[in-house]
Amino acid sequence: PLQKAAAAAAAAPSAGWADLQSAAAATPTGARLAGEDAAIAAGEGPPSSRATLRLFGHAEADVRVVLYRDHAAWCPYCQKVWLQLEEKRVPYRVEKINMRSYGDKPDWFLQKVPGGLLPAVEIDGKLLTESLVIMQVIESTFASFGPPMLPSDDAGVGRANELLQLERQLFGAWCGLVFRPSMPGPLGAGPKKAFEACLDKVEEALGESPGPWLLDGEHPTVVDLQYVSHVERMNASVLYWKGINMRGGARWPRLERWLDAFEQRPAYQASKSDYYTHVMDIPPQYGPGFEDGSREASEARELISGKSWRLPLALGPAGLEPLTPHMDKGEEAARHEAAYRLAGNAAAITRFAARGAGRPGRKQFGAPLADPYATPDDAIQPAVDELLRGVACALLTGDASEAAAPAAGVKNKAAARECLAYLRDRVG
Repeated sequence: PLQKAAAAAAAAPSAGWADLQSAAAATPTGARLAGEDAAIAAGEGPPSSRATLRLFGHAEADVRVVLYRDHAAWCPYCQKVWLQLEEKRVPYRVEKINMRSYGDKPDWFLQKVPGGLLPAVEIDGKLLTESLVIMQVIESTFASFGPPMLPSDDAGVGRANELLQLERQLFGAWCGLVFRPSMPGPLGAGPKKAFEACLDKVEEALGESPGPWLLDGEHPTVVDLQYVSHVERMNASVLYWKGINMRGGARWPRLERWLDAFEQRPAYQASKSDYYTHVMDIPPQYGPGFEDGSREASEARELISGKSWRLPLALGPAGLEPLTPHMDKGEEAARHEAAYRLAGNAAAITRFAARGAGRPGRKQFGAPLADPYATPDDAIQPAVDELLRGVACALLTGDASEAAAPAAGVKNKAAARECLAYLRDRVG
């Protein structure tokens, strides 16, 4: 059926996407995704960035929480609160709002939250901002839900506060390393040493409990959530700009065990992003990162910015961007998932890609890849549509030549190439 779909798409453009969508749905991965999508739409199913309602077996009338988070599911402060709600299985709704660097926030949200801060949460109609405050209120309000995520004894609270102070030290050391130009000579090594020394302290702290978490217990706590959203972004950014690989080495094995424990949890799997997305999204939010000129940083930048995208993909737990067994669904399943999503939203994706040959929006935003008011080139859309159907065929069959076949009939190849590059650079 996959080869039939590929042939049908080439021979009958008007029916091509329907054939491809049917073929994608007929795969084991497509069948799984269809079931998950139906469950997610009903407020159940696995954690997902697409979900707008999470019930965990409760009635919709029981929902007391509204989480306002970013559309792209990237904001680190939103991620912490999202993870907590999922881990505790607290029913909640989601309203998606642009981060300021990516587009305008709706007027109704600015009336509710004048500063436009994300995340924001409403609990029983009461509005809260500031992620750490939100997490403490969630824990106290929904103490009977899920595992306890804050200690209740004085000693435990004291230790939690010490670890939260250490997290702020690590955050400051990261900012001092990544977002300031490196000085030449011996003095220039100071920020790197300070960051690595702070990581050593975190490594030591992780050794004080028998399990993988910062506080003793079988589940992550608010302290772990406070750390992980920025440690995830540190993994990508210090590698990309400074050549420091935090993963898989001998210096921080407990940190690796901690990250591995997170990557086994479905909620974290749903919220975790990739290195390319991180290094593109960090500068608009935190400021530009400064490369230190090292060979390690140059190699990492080349890999993260495009070399690692070329077929055949070299993915695995030993890579600079490790793909651990818990996160690895397999090459065929990944291809079929991409085909299923592409075929299911083909018209919108084609129009979005056609912005690459269209006109930029008059209003621009801080993120260089964001242009929400861009106008697509309608004339190029049939060519882009044909090329994307070739991509879908290749994803389904595993034959990369399927993606190249439609290119022969495209007249304006330069414009079509710009459109595909525009889409590729924003797939994150």
